Order: sequence, then structure tokens, then C-alpha cells
Amino acid sequence: MPRSNLLQVDLSQLVTIAEASSQLGRGYSRRSIIRRIDSGEWKEGIHWVDDRRDGALKRIIKINLVEVNKLRQVPAGRR
Repeated sequence: MPRSNLLQVDLSQLVTIAEASSQLGRGYSRRSIIRRIDSGEWKEGIHWVDDRRDGALKRIIKINLVEVNKLRQVPAGRR
């Protein structure tokens, strides 16, 4: 869904996958982030947004680091 209407965060606060990978550190490679998005572990509109224009084929994913860091604080068994 291009330009998600679900997002409650200013788009300027979002970062690219490469920036998120470097800021999150070990265990969060580009591939790992995409896997978490595709599996549904990270929810669109909360943890990430598809910022592509209408009609574009390739996703342009932006990551909400504030929400991702909140999710990291919750033990895996309680997510």
C-alpha cells in the first residue's frame, strides 16, 4: 500500500533500511530487516511505511526507529 495512511509519525523522522541497519547494530542487517517486514513481525504503519509513489512497482521502505526500539524492549515471548 503506497504512502500508508496508517502512520502517525512525521515522515522526516523515518530512516532508510541502510540507516536503520547501522543504527540498530548487530543482528539487524538489510536482509534481516526485510525478513522481519515480509514475515509480519514489523507492522506497516507502526514500524515501517512504504513511501513509494502511486503506480511505482518497487517498495521504498522507511523505518520508524522509535517504534522498533520499543518492540526490541519487549521479550520475544510476549510479542
